[in-house]
Amino acid sequence: MKVQKQVGILSAVLALWLFASLPALAKDSRNLTLAQAATLDGTQLAAGNYEVSWVSRSPEATVTFKQHKKVAATAEGKWVERQNTYTSDSVVYVNNPDGSRTIVEIRFAGMSQVLTFGGSSSAS
Repeated sequence: MKVQKQVGILSAVLALWLFASLPALAKDSRNLTLAQAATLDGTQLAAGNYEVSWVSRSPEATVTFKQHKKVAATAEGKWVERQNTYTSDSVVYVNNPDGSRTIVEIRFAGMSQVLTFGGSSSAS
């Protein structure tokens, strides 16, 4: 009986630890495909697949783009709440006079918050 009680207590402690640890285990990253080359905070990014990760300091965030496990760009962004939840990942660009594009916003599937860059916070 004493062993069963100890096992029960141990199970409860482990369950509590696991529950408390879940937020720390949440991954703040997504895979994202850039359909076309674009600039982010002055860094040129080629079209292709990237792992986009962030460290949030509500509402600010440091955002890192990695390609082939190497950092391709890092920029300061800001989380902005929108009224709708997006159904797919998408990148919002600004077309520059020279024909190049600059990333101003990233929308992630299943989220109503978007990452904005360069002071952009256009509502749509």
